[in-house]
This record gives sequence, C-alpha cells and structure tokens, in this order.
Amino acid sequence: MAKANRKLLDDEAIQVKRFEINELFTPSTPVTTRELFAGRAGQLMRIMDAIAERGRHVILYGERGVGKTSLARIVQFMIPSQTRRIKYIRIQAYPEDTYTSLFKNIFRSMSFRHPGDDDGPIYNVADQYPGSITPADFVREMSGFSESEIPVIVIDEFNEVRDPDARNVIANTIKALSDDGVNVTLIIVGVADDVSDLIKEHASIQRCTEEIPMPRMDTKELRDVLDVRLKQLDFSIAGDAAWKIINLAKGLPAYVHGLGKHACLQAIEDGGQLHIAEKHVDGAITALIAATERSFKDAYHSATRSNQPGNLLRQALTACALAKPDDDGGFFTPTSVKEPLSAILGRQIEIANFQNHLQAFIDHARGAVLQRRGEPRAYRFRFAQPAMQPYVIMRGITEGLIDEEAKRVLSHPEQPDLFEVGAAYAALPIKKG
Repeated sequence: MAKANRKLLDDEAIQVKRFEINELFTPSTPVTTRELFAGRAGQLMRIMDAIAERGRHVILYGERGVGKTSLARIVQFMIPSQTRRIKYIRIQAYPEDTYTSLFKNIFRSMSFRHPGDDDGPIYNVADQYPGSITPADFVREMSGFSESEIPVIVIDEFNEVRDPDARNVIANTIKALSDDGVNVTLIIVGVADDVSDLIKEHASIQRCTEEIPMPRMDTKELRDVLDVRLKQLDFSIAGDAAWKIINLAKGLPAYVHGLGKHACLQAIEDGGQLHIAEKHVDGAITALIAATERSFKDAYHSATRSNQPGNLLRQALTACALAKPDDDGGFFTPTSVKEPLSAILGRQIEIANFQNHLQAFIDHARGAVLQRRGEPRAYRFRFAQPAMQPYVIMRGITEGLIDEEAKRVLSHPEQPDLFEVGAAYAALPIKKG
C-alpha cells in the first residue's frame, strides 16, 4: 500500500494541480512522451528488433483501445540515435483512402533539394507524383535515405481502409522493400483479430514481417500507467483504491487514465488532499459515467431500452460485462453469463432464460452492442466496442445492480477478472433487480 501523502493544498494550489492532472491523464488521446509511457516492454522490444534488422517490417494489431497508437508514436523516442538521425513519419488511414492517397500523404512529409544545390529551393516529394503511385515509386523514394538515417513510417488505423486493392498492394510493397533491402521500416497498425484481417496475401510476407498482437494490458502494466502519473503529481494512493481502478479497467489503459484523473480530482476537492482513498475512486466512477461520450450512453440505452415492465435487459448486459472472457480476442460464452446473471437476480438462471437477450444484443435495431462468432450451440460473444465493457460494469454499479458488499470485491488484487465465476457467485450479496 502506498504511503499516504497528507499534504493539503490551498485554493490556489488546487487550481494548479487540476491543470496538471488533466495534462497528465489523457484518456482521449495517445501517449506521446517517453516519460509517461508505461508497459508493453515485450511488444516494444520486438518493434525495436524489427527496425534494427534491414528488410523487416511490422504489423501491429489488436482490439480498439489497447494502446496500439501510443506504442507506434513512442517508438521514435525509444530508438538509439547517438550516431544516426531518426526520420519518423506517421499518417492516419481513412475509409476513402486508396494506395495512392496513402502514400502521397507519406510523400507530403518528405522534401528534397537537387544534388549540389544546397541553397536552392526545397521541393516536396508529393508534388513529383501528380498521378497514381505504385510500389516501385515508393521503393525508389525510400531508397533515397542515407545510411546515417533511421526511417520509420507508420500507417495507423489501416483497418479503416475499404479499398481491397490497397490492402493487397501493401503486401506487395512490403515484399518489394524487403527484397531490395531498402533502409526503411514500415509499421502497419490496425484493429484486427489476426493479420489476415488487415493485409491480404499476408502469407507471402510472413518471412519479412514481425506480426505483433497487442492484447489487453495485464495488471502490472495498468498499475505502471497509474503509478508513473501519480508520482509526477506527488499523489499517493491506497492499495484498495488502486486495485479498484485496475480491476475496473479490464485491461484498457484509457480507463486507468479516466478513473485515475477523476480520482485525483475527487481527492483535491476533498479538502485539497494528495492521497486517493477508495471513496475517491467511487466518486470517480460516477464522474466518469457523467463525462462519458454521448455515443456510449446512446449505445447503452439502445441496448437496454424496453417498454415491458420487469425486463432484464440491463441485468443481462451487465452480466455479459462481468462474464469471464477467453484468451482469444475477449470472447465469452453463454455459460459464462449464467452465473453473474444468477447473482444479479438472486436466483438460479439457465441459458434458455436469457438466450433471447443475447440475440437482442447482436441485433442492429439495438445497436449491435455485442458481436457473435461461431456456430449454433457453440456461439461466442464479445462487446463490439471493448470500451463498452467497463462502461457497462460501472453503469451496473451506479444503477444499483451490484450492491456495496459485492463492489468491495473490486478492491482486492486476487480478483483480476472482477469476480470469480462459478459457485462463488452464490455467496455474493448482490441486489436483486
């Protein structure tokens, strides 16, 4: 447990500290400074190794909200550059992009002077390509980097590109860069369950790519995200408060940012304290729900609204959020929903009692809050937006579906999956709804 910081702030210092808190906790934007980056040591090392190896490229993929963009941005600050100059270019892909528009955006970040004309005009590379761009054009331009440079080019949100030809030609480009041994590393970043969701013909480039999945953060990584910011802010935190933040985040760093920020704000509003207690995290849950994007609130209401008195849609969706997922993309089964729903309702529930609810949650008429995979009798489900899962749990807390005794389970490190499934649910005093 962190040692409590009992220093109290006056009104003027509170205003300064509020600004610092909002500056350091950034749930809506990626981390862009080395000092604030935490976790992901394994993935970062694999990217560094790929950059160091000529002709090797990176495909970084995973769920939304797991920190892929932050990792891709921080790479430029982690490359040893005592003797070589880093040339880092990052572009973001959009649905309407084609291969030409993507690589023209890369060229817009590149400029040159004619050889021997050191004082002459600077030209933009994109201006040299008024028409379409081919992989050969890109390979030729990338060959212009000197050995004293470390070129790293990131194409982020590549999953947004709808043009199938662009996805196919990217594979050809990676192969051509590798075959020619060009001194550049291409990093493709996107939301996907596997590489084939991002890159067509990916099998042909397996030998020259480092395919790096980004799972949700583990508890140590989440604690590091929290601790590095609290240290800079001169805050301390009680152990139960820290574990509640970590357990609620469900592996998503944005929720550590959001809950950490609001917990800090709750503490300084509580007499100018620089110590976060569990009550401040409880207040942070309410504050975060109030501050959540309208799209999340609309999605929750679309999924749970009903004109039928006594409907169980809110309870069923909360049980889905509490269900223990597998290790393959965060999917859960109807069986794993049965125990948390039984605990919420205070009586034993069978799958047949909520089968229709699961069907409703994948229906576009209710916003398709869940995705379904597999075959009948072997269906698996997961939240279409990973960030909806912690949101639904916190709504369950604020709406009284989960009572005080059960909420205390959140504060213990031995509950990384929020609650243990199975018979333990029967012992949990959870409010009937």
